[in-house]
Amino acid sequence: MTEAIRGSRHSTPLEMDTGENGRHSIPKTLQLHGSEHLSMILVSTMLTKSNYLTWSYVVKRALRAKMKLGFIGGTSTKPCVTDPHFEQWIGVDSMVTTWILNCISKEIVGSFIYAKSARTLWLDLEERYGECNGPLLYQLQQEIVSLTQGNKSVVEYFSRLRMIWDELDVLMSVP
Repeated sequence: MTEAIRGSRHSTPLEMDTGENGRHSIPKTLQLHGSEHLSMILVSTMLTKSNYLTWSYVVKRALRAKMKLGFIGGTSTKPCVTDPHFEQWIGVDSMVTTWILNCISKEIVGSFIYAKSARTLWLDLEERYGECNGPLLYQLQQEIVSLTQGNKSVVEYFSRLRMIWDELDVLMSVP
């Protein structure tokens, strides 16, 4: 490994972190790619007061792709202060928290900026916006009932119908 890579602040998935006690393998969930930074926009959909269901789905998908889903799901827990990966975990958790905050609209982000971790932020968002939404469920059912093909092509009509079905399916699976 070259000195430039070893001294880099970000690791690629196959690199190792060199600590005082020799080599410690960094778990993939604690690794950041050089292109991952604090001002990165994780997803293009911004959370508003009315789109939590869709927004949470795309955020989870993006975090899963980056192997960071455990930070919001609770499987990547904060290690003990004496753990050699403690500081790395704190840094990555802060990064994930910031990515999520970057995807929340300006109108509502202010009430979440003091979240202590990605997990607490996610739970706060879920509590506020993620309840099984009765009015949304009714609205989606009404959209399906009233949807007509009209001047749309079959592909356009079916795409819209499928989008409503998918959203309804996700809503029905919320505990």
